Amino acid sequence: MNKQTPPAVTIIIPAYNAEKTVETAVKSLLAQTFTDFEAIIIEDGSTDHTREILKKLEASDSRIRVIYKDKNEGLSAGRNSGIRAAVGTYLGFLDADDWIEPTLLETVYSKGIRQNSDLILFGYSHDTMDAGRTRISVSRKVFMKEQTLCTKEEIIKAAAVSDTHKLFAYSCTKLYRRQLIVDHGLSFPRQTLIEDFIFNCQFWNLIRKLTILDSTGYHYIKASSDALTQKFLPDYYEIIDLRYQNIRSLIAENGLFHGEISEQLANVHIKHLLAGMIRDCSDKSGYTRSDRLRRIRSVLNSESAKEAASLARGHSRQEIVCNFVFKSHCPWLNLLFSSILYQMQTRSNAFDKLK
Repeated sequence: MNKQTPPAVTIIIPAYNAEKTVETAVKSLLAQTFTDFEAIIIEDGSTDHTREILKKLEASDSRIRVIYKDKNEGLSAGRNSGIRAAVGTYLGFLDADDWIEPTLLETVYSKGIRQNSDLILFGYSHDTMDAGRTRISVSRKVFMKEQTLCTKEEIIKAAAVSDTHKLFAYSCTKLYRRQLIVDHGLSFPRQTLIEDFIFNCQFWNLIRKLTILDSTGYHYIKASSDALTQKFLPDYYEIIDLRYQNIRSLIAENGLFHGEISEQLANVHIKHLLAGMIRDCSDKSGYTRSDRLRRIRSVLNSESAKEAASLARGHSRQEIVCNFVFKSHCPWLNLLFSSILYQMQTRSNAFDKLK
């Protein structure tokens, strides 16, 4: 790479206590058939051997730059540090516990960047592995139909559609035009769980050309020991309400919160609220059955939940069942349903297969 010419792509990799996975992630990037990129890795004050591993990797390839931090500042701060240091025309993100297939960047470049799109969205492989990350138990391909969208209405509608397809919320399945981020001063917020989602809502309103690819060359890794319900968050419902309000505002500000689009947002919101009920079933919550019922009643009576219940129209079998239970407005039925799903999730791979 000619150092006088900025690279086409900057890939940002935040790394904190990632000694078991970061080398695989970085080497998958270095193995790309597309070579016009730089890698900015943020070593976020790790307490394990992550720093030593990154020093060796940095010395091995001139395309790697590592930003070393003395204390842990969190995922959003790490990504923002990478954005400030980046010089590529496009920005991408790779999590330190994931990896990418060798042709991913070449595919994205040839089909998306050459069309001069502001955002290129692609799919991913969701790999659920055993606790030792040595064997894949469930692998799902998540993607949308290939297309390029050029009108504001098409692009805004694509936000809701991609969220329905479980693609909107991630930063690692996208390449962003860096100059738009710089010109508008965008950054990742310090917000648990939905920092990517909020960032994407802000960026989406700036897009004038969107390319969607069906590539699934990004591998999102979930260890079976990292079950959703083990990550209890006491303010989960508040976070999910903020999630809904952000994408609702994006759609409504562009005059499109009606019909099929509002139905899609409502369907997704109900699924996330039910996921909160499942989380509450975890022993880590410390909740009694009465506590869970109280929280369910509060959720069912919230304004966003009432709106979602009035708008949701299920199409898949999963949506029809979830909506039926939620719209019943019966706390006991919602508790029973979430308890059954919790047992499915913690005792077998059935839950991952259903998703």
